[in-house]
Amino acid sequence: MGAYYHLACLLPPLPVELGEKLSFTMAETIGMLKRNIQSGDESLFEAQLLSIDVANWEQIDQGRDIFIDGGVLTREDIENQKDLPPFLKDFIEEKERGIHRPYIYDRLWERYYTYFYELAQKSKCRFVLDYLPWEIELRNNLVSLRGKESGKDAESYTVLGNFSAADFTNMMAQVKGKKNPLLAERYLDTERLKYLFHCQGNDPFSIDAILAYVSQLMIYSRWERIEAPYEFHDFLYKGG
Repeated sequence: MGAYYHLACLLPPLPVELGEKLSFTMAETIGMLKRNIQSGDESLFEAQLLSIDVANWEQIDQGRDIFIDGGVLTREDIENQKDLPPFLKDFIEEKERGIHRPYIYDRLWERYYTYFYELAQKSKCRFVLDYLPWEIELRNNLVSLRGKESGKDAESYTVLGNFSAADFTNMMAQVKGKKNPLLAERYLDTERLKYLFHCQGNDPFSIDAILAYVSQLMIYSRWERIEAPYEFHDFLYKGG
């Protein structure tokens, strides 16, 4: 039996369908996880949460007022460049020298993925070693598909190419056939959830299962935000 029997029993069940409301906010659940993660797994767990911080950095650095709770860094940490992980410091230095890519934040994600994968190798974390290459290759296949549709050079937008041997031919055909972008996103996240279940392993109380749960939580939380009703008074208040 894995090391996280008590924690796994504490965690709230995830929704059945994308878009359903979580029983606890993502930040609340991640707070519970932070209090119960064993010291030997802290660096791996925090590395997974840094994906939230990378997304927040990408938005704030472009002047957008978007911040998702649940990561390692606070909004103030990001705005004041405080307590940043090494790969983010390296990206800032590289950005100041000049990053010759159409979208410079692809380089940030590249640095993050490399950091997370190398840490998983050192920790021998089967979940990350199995899932992360698949996610990277899915991202690159989507870039290639959209590049063909828009006539742009897709190769300059890919990150860590040929990281996985997975075949995404059928998935890309399904995405291409969906004219509604939101339906395409829902299909992709449904496939992500299936693969996360595949990668979590047979022990529901292992660190692999905990990390898979967090990845699933992030997806359900995103769809909760997407499907949240937009209040008219909020529209007026924001000057819409």
